[in-house]
Amino acid sequence: MRLSLRAIPAALALAALPSVITAQVAVKPFTAPAWAFPLLNPTGPVPPLDSIVLERVPNSALSFTRKQVNNGFDVVDWFPAQHPRMPSPVQYGMKPDGRACALCHLPDGQGRPENGTLAGLPVEYIVRQVRAFRNETRLSASPEFPTGPMHRVAKGFTSDDDIRAAARYYSRLRLTRRNVVREVREVPKTRIAGMLYAHDGEGTEPLAGRLIEVPESLERHELKDPWVTYITYVPVGSKARGRRIASSGPAGIATACTTCHGPQLLGVGEIPPIAGRSPTNILRQLINFRTRARKDSTALPMYAVTDALTLDDMVALAAYVGSLPPSPLKRK
Repeated sequence: MRLSLRAIPAALALAALPSVITAQVAVKPFTAPAWAFPLLNPTGPVPPLDSIVLERVPNSALSFTRKQVNNGFDVVDWFPAQHPRMPSPVQYGMKPDGRACALCHLPDGQGRPENGTLAGLPVEYIVRQVRAFRNETRLSASPEFPTGPMHRVAKGFTSDDDIRAAARYYSRLRLTRRNVVREVREVPKTRIAGMLYAHDGEGTEPLAGRLIEVPESLERHELKDPWVTYITYVPVGSKARGRRIASSGPAGIATACTTCHGPQLLGVGEIPPIAGRSPTNILRQLINFRTRARKDSTALPMYAVTDALTLDDMVALAAYVGSLPPSPLKRK
């Protein structure tokens, strides 16, 4: 078997991981913190979405109703000139359960804190994750935080050709970092808004070791504006701590993020780029690996990493990785 130069670091890391896993006989108990998985459940009937009032977002000449914005089988596109034409599974999905990929991950693949950013991910990585959702080997560390909708979507896409077409489309898109990471001791007061946090009036409260990511404008977030900015509040010193862990590893160089994901965390071969993605999503995935909520075959190398991390380490890593510039290049 011949390895490309880009694949060598990942191959070396994977070869070293079994010894790391074996060495960690006793893994400390870990409980997923509820604050990392905010979820607001409606207490009453959900009102019907407005189908009359036309909404707008900055810098777009288009307008849509709330009902159109939330249509899972014909996704609205505020900026169609900023990306290639969406293939059918991305824009229209596959009824009755295979909602369009772009409903949550957006037409340009930027995604939002409550789901993944798909732009620039390797084709095979995306395909494997869809299969993991389909097989229900990718779950959430929080029993209240839903993965069921994605399981239904993955099972709704009965054609592997459609899954691969969507994966090829998103892999060619360019990720643009749209979050600002701020190190603070006090965080502006927030409330749970759906599956994320939002600013809530005046005043502050202690951050107390948490990572809190909020949209600069909840209105634009709900309208699925891909250019809304997100602000991530993290404890003071998080980025420096995260940088040390990413480069040295929590249990030696074999567990360093840079060993598998590359020196700038821009990915190696089929190992995904992680630089510049949502800190909230990065943190949740670290917790999911740590609790074994993610248990498909590709998750195994991450167990040795996350088993050696404290929650504070995970917050620091998510802050650092999320603050990095993503790859400037599109995949071919």
